[in-house]
Amino acid sequence: MDFETEKIYLNQIVSQRKECFSAEENIIIPDIKPDILSTIDSCGNMYIYKKEIVNGRLKIDGGVQIYIMYLADNEQNNIRCLQTVIDFSQSIDLEDVTDDIDFDCNLNIKNIECKILNGRKVNVKVTIEAEIKLFSNQEKECVKSINNIEKIQMISDSIKINSLKGCGETVTTAKDTISVEDNLADILGSEINVKNKDIKISYNKVLSKADVMVEILYLTEDERINCVTAQIPIMGFIDIQGVSDNEICDTNYEIRNITIRPNNVEEHSIFIEIEFAIKCNAYEEKEINLIQDLYSPEEEITMNQECVNLMQNKTSITDFCNVQEKVNISEIKGNKIYNVRVSTNIIKQNILNNSISYEGELIFNILFESSITNRMEVKEQRITFTHNINSDKISKNSLINTTIEIVSKDFICMPDNTIDIRINMNFIVGLCTTNSLNIVNNIKIEKDANKTKYSSLVIYFVKEGDTLWKIAKKFKSTIEEIAKINNLDDIDKINIGEQLYIPRYVYTKIS
Repeated sequence: MDFETEKIYLNQIVSQRKECFSAEENIIIPDIKPDILSTIDSCGNMYIYKKEIVNGRLKIDGGVQIYIMYLADNEQNNIRCLQTVIDFSQSIDLEDVTDDIDFDCNLNIKNIECKILNGRKVNVKVTIEAEIKLFSNQEKECVKSINNIEKIQMISDSIKINSLKGCGETVTTAKDTISVEDNLADILGSEINVKNKDIKISYNKVLSKADVMVEILYLTEDERINCVTAQIPIMGFIDIQGVSDNEICDTNYEIRNITIRPNNVEEHSIFIEIEFAIKCNAYEEKEINLIQDLYSPEEEITMNQECVNLMQNKTSITDFCNVQEKVNISEIKGNKIYNVRVSTNIIKQNILNNSISYEGELIFNILFESSITNRMEVKEQRITFTHNINSDKISKNSLINTTIEIVSKDFICMPDNTIDIRINMNFIVGLCTTNSLNIVNNIKIEKDANKTKYSSLVIYFVKEGDTLWKIAKKFKSTIEEIAKINNLDDIDKINIGEQLYIPRYVYTKIS
């Protein structure tokens, strides 16, 4: 049989899960720093050296850059900071891992716990959450058309799918030196975020661009605490053969290494160098013709059918959200706020046709001077919020992946001792749907020369679930012949119990 085939590349999520593990280490305070009396605050940045699947296990090698702000055990009770890196190597068991599996693994710091063992030693335990997605990468060949169809009855359908065109990765660096106003004594903490992601496609390459936002809290030599922010542009070229402007590209930025330190060459400045791995998956939208079913009234046909999950309607939506609320924190009472770290948590999401509703919370870690203890302290505050996104691109069957970017944050101490909190966020939502369909990947005609053909006519009463196609295939007839002999005006309308005359061919072997 003469038929044409087409290759489609499937990239489907086969499983996703969250796994928590910890990295722990005893840290010795350097001789140049004073003893520790108590901890004030701790924060950190996550980076990954290497991740791979080995023998059914996901192996992750990485590190956590830790800042521990503490109260010194001296007469002045100075503020000081202990900086360290805790390396880790973690293996996670995975089920049903095959050779064609690809994966994404995003790591987040959930908690940093510091326990003072003595004045010169601190135990640091970091709880890390790994969000793991496993993808099945399969290239499938399906029959899209048959050239000699004179004796073939066939149902086919043309559909649009998103097929993985290719993927690639590059490593690039965000690097800058930022000035500070005063003599720098110590770096107390840093926060790193990637914003304003964009891509340009040309000549088999994807140019990925973004801004790396670095917020640094530092201590001056005269014991004042200040904050400085840097916006560093970053870009990288990713090779993907055959990629064009028509493709949809998903990019992911992953930190590989971090250096943030006082500049040894230039005074009153901080040196920043952050290495990123940028990964890109490019999807093309293509229209394919899928044969759903076929048979021949005159020949015996065998075919191989396989059920596959096809990705469709892949797109993304960006939506703006503003949260403004007043809170009363008795410990602050109008005192100075030095810094606020903000994170988000989606508690619940509800997907309907044309809309997604979110229930979430904003988590604030506020570093301030306490009016009660007259010392610097950290207060955690949570604010719940709701947000709705409306779009005709959303259906209740959509698979969604939501990222929330903090665009800006303002905390103003009001005369009534409340704090006016204003947070602007971008919701970046990736959408797609999946459809399970049968594809035909091989067709054969079973030849038998010792057969003769007779015509016959049977009477059939329509049953529940019947269609003319099913009846015609069952009796080796055709829809056209059944409709003609029964005077059917609409081949899609037959009633249960209706009597039909079925013309068919009967084959008998010649002895």
